[in-house]
Amino acid sequence: MVGARGRIRWVTVLAVALAAAPASAQEGAPTQAGSPSEQAVTPPKLVQFVEAEYPAGAVAAGLEADVDLVLSIDADGRVTAADVAEPRGHGFDDAAQAAALAFRFEPARRGDQPVASKILYRYSFHLDHEPAEARALPVAVLRGRVEVSGGDSPLAGARIVIRRDEALVREVVSDAAGSWEAKDLAPGRYQLTVSAAGFEDYSVSETLGADEEVSVEYRLVAVVGDGDATTIVVHGERPAREVTRRTITRREMSRVPGTSGDALRSLQNLPGVARPPSLSGVLMVRGTPPTSTPVFIEGMFLPNVYHLGGLSSVIPTELMEEINFYPGNYSVRFGRGLGGIVDVALRKTRDDGDYHGLAQIDLIDARAMLEGPVPLVDGWNFVAGFRRSHVDAWLVPLVDNEDTSIVAAPVYYDYQLFADKRLSKDSYLRVGFLGYDDRVRIIDRVAAEGGELDSIDNINGFGSLYTHRISDELFLEVNLTAARLDQHFQLSTILFDTVAYGSVARAEVSYEMWPNATLVTGLDVLVAPYETHAQIPEDPGPSAPDIGSFVTTPTRSIDDRGTFFQPAIFAEMQMAPSRRWHVVSGVRLDYTHGIQHFDVSPRMSARYDIVQGFPRTTLKGGSGYFFQPPGFDVELFKDDQTELRTMRSWQNTLGVEQELSQQVELSAEGFYNVLDDLISRGPDTTGVLRYNNQGEGRVYGAEFMLRYRADERFFGWLAYTLSRSERTWADGEPSQVFGLDQTHIFTILGSYVLGAGWELGARFRYVSGNPYTPCEGGIFSSTSTSYLCVNGPNNSGRLPPFHQLDIRVDKTWEFESFELGAYLDLINAYNRQNPDFMDYSYDKTESRPVSGSLPIVPSLGIRGEF
Repeated sequence: MVGARGRIRWVTVLAVALAAAPASAQEGAPTQAGSPSEQAVTPPKLVQFVEAEYPAGAVAAGLEADVDLVLSIDADGRVTAADVAEPRGHGFDDAAQAAALAFRFEPARRGDQPVASKILYRYSFHLDHEPAEARALPVAVLRGRVEVSGGDSPLAGARIVIRRDEALVREVVSDAAGSWEAKDLAPGRYQLTVSAAGFEDYSVSETLGADEEVSVEYRLVAVVGDGDATTIVVHGERPAREVTRRTITRREMSRVPGTSGDALRSLQNLPGVARPPSLSGVLMVRGTPPTSTPVFIEGMFLPNVYHLGGLSSVIPTELMEEINFYPGNYSVRFGRGLGGIVDVALRKTRDDGDYHGLAQIDLIDARAMLEGPVPLVDGWNFVAGFRRSHVDAWLVPLVDNEDTSIVAAPVYYDYQLFADKRLSKDSYLRVGFLGYDDRVRIIDRVAAEGGELDSIDNINGFGSLYTHRISDELFLEVNLTAARLDQHFQLSTILFDTVAYGSVARAEVSYEMWPNATLVTGLDVLVAPYETHAQIPEDPGPSAPDIGSFVTTPTRSIDDRGTFFQPAIFAEMQMAPSRRWHVVSGVRLDYTHGIQHFDVSPRMSARYDIVQGFPRTTLKGGSGYFFQPPGFDVELFKDDQTELRTMRSWQNTLGVEQELSQQVELSAEGFYNVLDDLISRGPDTTGVLRYNNQGEGRVYGAEFMLRYRADERFFGWLAYTLSRSERTWADGEPSQVFGLDQTHIFTILGSYVLGAGWELGARFRYVSGNPYTPCEGGIFSSTSTSYLCVNGPNNSGRLPPFHQLDIRVDKTWEFESFELGAYLDLINAYNRQNPDFMDYSYDKTESRPVSGSLPIVPSLGIRGEF
């Protein structure tokens, strides 16, 4: 059986009611917001539906289609025209038009007056029994607040007109608090006009992603004298403080192929992010090591954001509101890093009074989550989650006969418990706990060099977030986090035990000095006392010769305790000199107690809209200084005679953003970063190995991204990074390529909703191989009774390239009170054995690349939600 149905329910409507002004309105006469002439439009209602004839050729070919029609409806409810918005061919367009022209509507009304209107109506042709009305499409919510500029008091009765492609979608009026909301909007780009009697009209465009909730704030300027208005700059979303911010929506987080629906793993598909070593779970951004890109979860710094093995992150996707990734030139509110920044915002709990939950199991792990009101406590809601891996159960037999370096499997769990309350309409409080535990299970005790391996990585933390709009001009945000870190590692004679208590306090105050200038000031304090007991190999430095297996390397005993104390203050001014310009300039002052050193980081970024409106063209650029203090490993090894400074990066970027269509945007960005005072290790003038600041480097390249913003059917992007990262580790030494340099990084991915609950996605990646230092022969050592490598030039060799295809299929069944889903994430679909390092024969005369990555893994998962 075939079916052709139309859809005009609010959950799937694309545009509603382009209504003419009532005849009673006097031309040129002033009107009051909320008066009868400004009443909200009631959309037309379909009262007579005509089923279209399914094109015979399409039936024979098994084709389906959704045809969007712009219907012109007169004041009597008759369809006077049906124009195809986007042709689908195969006879679908003509069939839909013929049926729609026979429709009858209850006409649109402005107040009680019937008016002519236009709507964008979807007519669906499907080859199944399921009624089209049962297939709800992703929707978005746009809400906001209208205020009087200057005094910034709420503006009641303001009219917000929402259009898409010139068709009126919605009209709403702000309430006494200036608030308004438009629910059930289809994903896409909308044009808004905000107006009120006695105020200058304002027009702006907003883009909504699938399943997004977007909050905006508009300020209108009162008309002065004969109608002259003061200068006004209105921003919907908070203006970007960075040159480049790449945001991943909630749907994209959970549907990127090859990530098993893990949001933070999806970051590895963005421009500027290098492919990490297999099963490592690290982020490498713009030619810098993983330690140079901090990750914050609602203000809490996590040293490891991925579980051991990199198969999953420590925070489930379902708790995240959004992930903001800044590859460089970020705001002064962040510091202590030379690379990028990842800032994860957790979502607020649902406050609908009902309980919600989910359970999911796949090849990687199993998880459960519950959310709802806190019993016996008024106004508080909670969300709790738990996850446990079972990778070790299947990885052992999977790699048993594979040519791989994998000798251990990760075993992990994590938990989260958060509660929040809207203390008032202007304040919000969230408190909660999170933690994770990572261990390893040995797969091959013979291959595990040195024998027994024992590794534990455990964190338990507390966090709180408080926000308060003190006045119309003043906003306060405070983050307080504290965590206990336990790390234990033992391999043969190597031992490492650390206990640390880390606390981060962040406070930020925003003050709107005038409509186009906002001052932001704040503090950022890190305190971390620690105690370490270790027996670890000496660090020979980056250019040291081979002295054998690391388990035979001379070790050093360490018993150390201390405190990392790194306070910082910052201030920045966000200015909009005109509607085209947005400029952010700031300065950050950091103090590192361990080396008793101050650092001043001036930064500036700017965006200029060459073309405003659609299709927007924006030029962007920025420059600034970034500092990173010595790391924990350096603190352990350095002696009291070593005087170190913080490492420094001077980052420079210049780029352009170009809208190509309502859904497609192209961005291109060049970067050039100068690194100096890098910490290295080498002999001093007396021949003693010591840490120093002689390292230098540079990272330069270009990033390109062609992105299709998520709509009800599709999302995807193409990302390409061309870069080079170079280092010099000692005075007088030649420059060499950095050990994590990847010249070419190419990713293309997409996901398409097929209909009937099915979604299909794929991802392909191609990455240049990492550099390595080749062996140019071997020398027998009687001490280690083995051949030692005679190193060639540092990082002069390069591994074969990495490439991999991942495929994901999702199926969802919707029931009255719950939703059931299943998915197959086929990782490494054509079973590519991607090399991670070179393996040499016993005498170092022959070599071959060896893979440390997983073979083909069909991760099948089942998920239920209520």
